[in-house]
Order: sequence, then structure tokens, then C-alpha cells
Amino acid sequence: MAPTVVFVLGGPGAGKGTQCDLIEKGFGFVHLSAGDLLREERNREGSEYGDLIEKYIREGAIVPVEITVNLLKRAMEKHDWEHGRFLIDGFPRNEDNLDGWERVLGGKVDEKFCLFFDCPEDVMEVDVGACCCC
Repeated sequence: MAPTVVFVLGGPGAGKGTQCDLIEKGFGFVHLSAGDLLREERNREGSEYGDLIEKYIREGAIVPVEITVNLLKRAMEKHDWEHGRFLIDGFPRNEDNLDGWERVLGGKVDEKFCLFFDCPEDVMEVDVGACCCC
């Protein structure tokens, strides 16, 4: 059985993390943050991708999609791939990300939909640490 995937997108402070936590607790999903996975891999001793991830993050560039998708796949496998229900937070960020996802995981997962949290920038800027637009 293919795992269920819901993509979760929106700007910083739009409430993605807060809503993912609620969905995770209420509906049995596993919340995977692409950004958190990249930071964990960057800091993991012996990481094959650590230096490369650091370079992209330092430059404010998007990490190559193959790295991000492989980290997401690895995390899903760790959390019961066959019966898993996953919220993927912060991915895909662009068309290239979506194409890379399809190359690696197309047909292997059941993508249901994308939750997009639309929040005005001036509201997000008020307090990025708080859920402003939930």
C-alpha cells in the first residue's frame, strides 16, 4: 500500500507548523518538515550531504531536489512507509522540486492535495514566531 502524502505550504509565520501539529495529533499523520530534515542532515556527523547543504543554506539557495527528496523518502521509510500518512511541510517550493519528487517518488505515494496557508506578508512580519493566520 502506498503512503498518503499531503503537502503543506505557506510563508513563515502563516501557521503551517501549528496546523501540522494539530492534524498530526487529531488524524494520525506524521509531520515531516523539509527544512528540519535538511538542517538535521547538515549537522549529522558523517553526513554525505552536510557540506553541500551548508553551502546552499549559507547562500540562501534551494538545496538540490534530489537531496531533499531522498531525505524525505528516508524519513517516510523510518515512519512505516506502507501504512504511513505524511504531512510534508515546506516542499515542494518550486516546479523543479515537484519534477524531482515525481522522478523519485511518482507512482509510489498517494499525493492527496496541498494545504496552502495564504497569509499577508505584513501579518507574517508582525511575529514570525507566532501563528498569525490560523
